[in-house]
Amino acid sequence: MKSIVFSFKKRYFFRRPKGISPSDVRYFIRRYAVELIFVSAFLAGLVFGSIYASEADFQMLNSLDFLFTTNLDARLAQNAVGTFCACFASDFMFLSVVFLLGLAPWGIPFLPFVSAFKGFGTGLTAAYLMVTYSFKGAGFYLLVVLPGTFLFSLALVKLSASAFVISKQMFFSLIGHSHQVNSLKNEVIDYCSKSVSALIMTFCSALLDTALWCLFSGTFNF
Repeated sequence: MKSIVFSFKKRYFFRRPKGISPSDVRYFIRRYAVELIFVSAFLAGLVFGSIYASEADFQMLNSLDFLFTTNLDARLAQNAVGTFCACFASDFMFLSVVFLLGLAPWGIPFLPFVSAFKGFGTGLTAAYLMVTYSFKGAGFYLLVVLPGTFLFSLALVKLSASAFVISKQMFFSLIGHSHQVNSLKNEVIDYCSKSVSALIMTFCSALLDTALWCLFSGTFNF
């Protein structure tokens, strides 16, 4: 009995943990290659948006306020319903564009630009608040804007990856004159199901944005 207990301890408690091997990295890249494409596009847009914020004029920021939070005074003047509608409408536009591109055989090259543009707006909003309002703007962004933005960005990346896959299948089916209609039909149904899930996440993101704006926006005196 002692030998059994000793061998058990030796096997599970004194075993050195394994590190991350190159094969694990290769597997991760192969497994999530499509998602990594859109995450990279989003991060690239985030960097360019942050850089552009210092050079953007007031007219440009107002023109982008429908899609991003670049006019803080107008957003703070809205009530809860107006805040929810503004947040949901802007996110819904991105989601709709991705959904439609996924149903087009030629949508593959345009999908990364949607994620990049969303990243651009995210970086623009963050940098604009920090440049204009310093630490107060940074705190406002981290506490009020970032949680909902992160949730929607996650939904957008996941839907973009699904849209990329279904668009690729449609493209190869078109050029290869494939007759696997039933298989493609099932893929489209699955894609629509994932789109509904992304829409629910977007709705929750807008609710989270609205709750945070109503709870904490009054504590920041801009």
